[in-house]
Amino acid sequence: MAYDEKQKKRIMKYLEKLKEIRFRVKPEEYEKYEEAARSAGYSSMRQFYLDALDEKVKKISQTNLSERK
Repeated sequence: MAYDEKQKKRIMKYLEKLKEIRFRVKPEEYEKYEEAARSAGYSSMRQFYLDALDEKVKKISQTNLSERK
């Protein structure tokens, strides 16, 4: 199936609603993260990263709440 202008417009409209997070790691760090994701049953590195970020944010939020008490 050929890529047409309508598809391009739909994709661009969708991407406008998103923000991009990019970072680089050393190959040995990537291998460590990839192995951890695989052993935890993740099928994608993206979901592994998102879950790790969410976990860290939740931990920080809980710490901040307990410090306010």
